[in-house]
Order: sequence, then structure tokens, then C-alpha cells
Amino acid sequence: MAEKTALALPVTITDDSIVEIRKRLLEWGRKHYKEFPWRMPEQLWHGLIAEILLQRTKVSSVLPVYEAFLKRFPTVESLAQASESDIEEIIYPLGLRWRTPLLKKLGEYLAQTGAEIPRTLEGLLTLPGVGAYVAAAWLGFHGGGRSVIIDANIVRWLCRLVDQPMDGETRRKKWLIELADRFTPQNNTREYNYAVLDFSMEICTPTPRCGECPLGTDFCLYRRKRLLQSADSTFVTEKA
Repeated sequence: MAEKTALALPVTITDDSIVEIRKRLLEWGRKHYKEFPWRMPEQLWHGLIAEILLQRTKVSSVLPVYEAFLKRFPTVESLAQASESDIEEIIYPLGLRWRTPLLKKLGEYLAQTGAEIPRTLEGLLTLPGVGAYVAAAWLGFHGGGRSVIIDANIVRWLCRLVDQPMDGETRRKKWLIELADRFTPQNNTREYNYAVLDFSMEICTPTPRCGECPLGTDFCLYRRKRLLQSADSTFVTEKA
């Protein structure tokens, strides 16, 4: 019964609305695109390492670790031959010690395959250290495929858009997955996904910068509600 209630969104997101929202996000994304080394990696496997390090980790923390990682392990062979202590030394600042053996096994796999990486979600999920998010991120950003990216920031944005509560399980809700899928275009998903990531990191933050949001009150119920609450508060204050 709870799931049925969660699926009953308070607003109908029409196809026309999705097209317009996507258009505004893409326009915003082109103007505010963030340059990170893993967005234009020299080799595809570098992108895979980056997505593993970035999962549930701040970008600012990953940047120096990513650069140090590739400097220490410039080839898949050097990563495969590295000791776990060598790998742990590099990723230690991120607090990801548990990923050390997985990165070691991933290096061994890549060395055996000549750094060939599967181009399907199913294939990617067979790799050491690669879960659903990393698989989708690598495929969409580096593998040339279509994938739906859902991280904590995107979950927050979508929940605000339709005025739904959010908790640790929301990312697994059917309604949210379906909504994220509807927004993700069939083509050019890379540009769209980067735009949404940058937007949700810079504008739709835990303390949102609604005044700078390209969606305005035309589509976002959260911002519309905030404005109404602000207007009600002003009315009560003036009346008092």
C-alpha cells in the first residue's frame, strides 16, 4: 500500500514539460560545464577508475586522488602488479580502504583483457568493484551508451520537482526510476547527464539556490511552495 501511495505523484509530468525541462537543463549545462580530468580521459579505463572513486564521494576530494592514482599506476599492468598496500596508500584520503582489493582485482582483469571494457550494463556489472551506479555512469559518460544516472543529488532534484519526500530508499522507488528514465534522452545522454549532475551539485543543493534555477516556478513544485509560504508569512506579518 505504501508503494502505491508513493507512485501517486502530486503532479502530472507531461511529455511537453519533460522536453522543456530537458532543454533548459541542457542550455544551463553548456554554460556551466565543469572541467574535470575524468570527463575527457586519455584512456577509457581511467574513466572507470574515476567513477569508482567518485561514488558517494565529493568531487573536490576525488580530484587529487584520481591524479595521484594515474601517476602511480599509468598502465593497467602497473595496477595489476601493484600491492594492495600501494593502492590503499593512494586512496586512503577518501576513506575507501574497502575498495582496495576490488581495484586490485579490476587491474588484473583489465590487464588480462587489454583494457577492454564491456559496453553493456550486464557486462559491466561482472567487473570487480562495479555496481549499478558505476556501470551506468561509465556506460553513459565513457562507453557511448544510453544510461539513466541516479545519485543522491539527482534524487533530491527530482523529489523537489514533484514535491515528494526523500529518504535513503527513494532512489530505489519505481516512480523515481521511471521519472529519471523519462527525462533521459534516447540520444546525446552524455551531455544531458553531465548537465543534470552539475545542476544538482551547484544549484539544487541541500540549501537550494532557487533564484538561479533555470526551471523557475514553471515546473518545480518545491520552489512554488516556498514562494507561497514566503508570501503567506509576509501577509501574516503585515496583518499583525
